[in-house]
Amino acid sequence: MITPDNTTAQTELITASHKRSRDWGVDTGVVNPSLVLSESAFKLSRERNQRLISIAVPFVKLLHEFVADSGFIILLTDEKGYILEIAGHQKTLDEIRSYNIIPGACMGEKSIGTNAISIALDKNIAVQLTGKEHYAEIFHNWSCSAAPVHDEKGNILGCLNISGYIDKVYPHILGLIVASVKAIEFQLKSSYSEMRQKEAYRFVSQILNTLEFGVLGTDVSGTVKRTNNITSRLFRLPVEQIENKNLGDFVPEWPKLFAQVRNNEVILDEEVQVSRFGVRETLSLSAYPLTDGEGNINGSVVTLRDMKRVYKMVNKYTGMQARYNFDDLIGESDEMKRIIEYCRSISDSPSTVLIQGESGTGKEVLAQSIHNFSSRRDNGFVALNCGAIPETLIESELFGYTEGAFTSAKKGGKPGKFELANGGTLFLDEIGEMPPDMQVKLLRALQEKAITRVGGDKLIPVDVRIIAATNKNLLEEIKKGKFRQDLYYRLSVIPVYIPPLRKRREDIPMLINFFLNLKSVKLRKQLPDMDNRLFKKLVYHNWPGNVRELENFIEKYVNLNGKIGWSDEIMNPDAFRESAGIEDDAAEKKTHISGSDISTDMENKEVSSLSELEKTAIIHAVKVYNRNMTRVAKALGISRNALYQKIKKFELDI
Repeated sequence: MITPDNTTAQTELITASHKRSRDWGVDTGVVNPSLVLSESAFKLSRERNQRLISIAVPFVKLLHEFVADSGFIILLTDEKGYILEIAGHQKTLDEIRSYNIIPGACMGEKSIGTNAISIALDKNIAVQLTGKEHYAEIFHNWSCSAAPVHDEKGNILGCLNISGYIDKVYPHILGLIVASVKAIEFQLKSSYSEMRQKEAYRFVSQILNTLEFGVLGTDVSGTVKRTNNITSRLFRLPVEQIENKNLGDFVPEWPKLFAQVRNNEVILDEEVQVSRFGVRETLSLSAYPLTDGEGNINGSVVTLRDMKRVYKMVNKYTGMQARYNFDDLIGESDEMKRIIEYCRSISDSPSTVLIQGESGTGKEVLAQSIHNFSSRRDNGFVALNCGAIPETLIESELFGYTEGAFTSAKKGGKPGKFELANGGTLFLDEIGEMPPDMQVKLLRALQEKAITRVGGDKLIPVDVRIIAATNKNLLEEIKKGKFRQDLYYRLSVIPVYIPPLRKRREDIPMLINFFLNLKSVKLRKQLPDMDNRLFKKLVYHNWPGNVRELENFIEKYVNLNGKIGWSDEIMNPDAFRESAGIEDDAAEKKTHISGSDISTDMENKEVSSLSELEKTAIIHAVKVYNRNMTRVAKALGISRNALYQKIKKFELDI
């Protein structure tokens, strides 16, 4: 610090500054500062220096109260010497205003020559100038004390100055300025720390609020001190109504769990119940003890996850998602179109659906399509084959179990299919195979919309849409005493029947074409040509295994590059006739229509497209039955509407 006692050093600084002032061309008789900010520039300067102004101005006012009666003025400048604030004795203020020393005026060397402010900013020191130590004659009766103000990193933000007539100067004025500057700098550092703390708080809050699960911190008594927005959503309360409340007010199991945490134990994935406004939610809670430097427990960090989201993630990564849509149902028969349209219309209903049909007709594909067309599409589609699970395990598979329910039970227990499907769809395949005692428990779960895990006593509410499927005649099973009548009516609120492939033969050519292309891509094989005779036998085969059997045959056909043996059962005329269940006369008629006598031109061709084969078969059938369209449709195994659609499609002049 340069003070009046450091006369040699101060004289050298002042001499050098006077020389620079002359070199700048500043006249000693100058009255006004040559550099003054415009109104807009001054406004921008104040905005840029708002932090300094907000902290320093209270100290400027305090200094004003301290020295106001002595005729002093106080100036606050920015880092370049431009005046930001002026305060002081009114008479003195009026006098310096006549010299245009006003807010926005520059007190630098280039503007008005050597002064305390210019030296303090240039040399980064606290300094006092008196009388002719100033360059401009207007200040020769003045004494000025100035010190630079630094931010928390040591950078100069501005300067604080006290000026007054020489005869009014106190010996301690410079010390007063230095003390004031130190106080300002301390406040700047404190505000910086506070600002950083607020930034850190906002940063942490933003991070916490981007998490997809609830997070909260508690003190040693279990009182919530901090939480995030997800916790607010889970508890259905604003954050401010959760913080400073004991977590036990929201989670009844918390006191018991927190006792373990205070024993320095970690709680992982404990299922807890939260009930708000009549809505009960199941959450997964984990808690971790917080310790001080000496190992004492002083709180905890708790995470909360909505079990629906947990199950959704489990379903996503375990394949419990519906893949098929209505567009994946291949068929142009009237019956399939009616089924698809009907199922679209009931997709969003919460009512149970019972899909009946022979094996291989596509019951699960239809069930997945219904799910994906519903508002539940974003939640899980969980399937359980009731005929593939031992009777002893089906209950735990459906309802889950608690820890210790039986010898091999996993620690923490395990959720069942109902819980995994919560918010989504549970597909119960082969429902006709479900044991009678399980039928009772299933009926209760459907009626109460809640389940109890094996070995537990806690009632867990579930929101599940049930789609069941069977290849059995459940009414016959009821007569035999193998299926409960009350469960049947509970399941068949919306019944759907998928006819076998033999009753919708018009879908077979489309299915053949679809599977040929699909398997060629899947097996990375060239699309094989299909012999006319084989195609016709495929169309008129009864397909006891339905679509699944046809798909498997086409996969074999593609694998063998179309070189399938005529000794194959499906190629054997006798086996074909027997499996079709048709009489000899009818067989001869159908063989005549679809076999070797279609046309000489067609027989000479080794391969034709599927569309060409359909077209030829229709033309030939029309000739055979003398344009009796009812008999033509029946012989071709399609409906009259489908026949007319194909005639229109192929533009046949019949």
